[in-house]
Amino acid sequence: MNPKQLACIILLMIIGTMTYSAQIIHKKVAATRAEAEDAETAAVTAENERSTAEIETAVFKANTEEVRRFLRSWLPSIEHVQTQQEAEQTIQLSLRERGISLVHSIKTESKQSVGNKLIPKSVITTLTIEEEFAKVLNWLGDIERRLPTARMKVVQITGGSTGTQLKMDVSFETPIFDLAAADADKKKATAKPKPKVTKS
Repeated sequence: MNPKQLACIILLMIIGTMTYSAQIIHKKVAATRAEAEDAETAAVTAENERSTAEIETAVFKANTEEVRRFLRSWLPSIEHVQTQQEAEQTIQLSLRERGISLVHSIKTESKQSVGNKLIPKSVITTLTIEEEFAKVLNWLGDIERRLPTARMKVVQITGGSTGTQLKMDVSFETPIFDLAAADADKKKATAKPKPKVTKS
């Protein structure tokens, strides 16, 4: 092989190496450009989703303003009684302040609510009182004021042992709210999973 042929072979090898390197660089550039375009598309999509979410949030707030205002007005009453003991103390205090001295019987029991995290349990109070007409009715009104979330189940009024007295058998259910559990569920439901990042 003469020097010219050897030089041609070496030149061809150099050209081949340069061509191969150029192809590799071109592929990398194309891949980088595609990744950049994908990232840009993902960013635009994310921005659109964010804008849509903001619009939906604004619409939701506007649509639920009346309900949320109603809830805010009830929060003090809901937070006032958070345990069975607080419900019992409220009833005892009401009896004492209204001067109901003749309590024939009083019983409280806890009722569990399966599957209801907002109201996990309620307190059922059953009692029989006997007192003057005005005191009995005023006490019932006071209970509805102190425990506005309570639901009356039984109210039976009969004559008392004297002409000025009434005997009342009453049973009502006071829900015990767990606002913390409800907030936790709400945050869990609204939290979006983070997208997985794959390394190329």
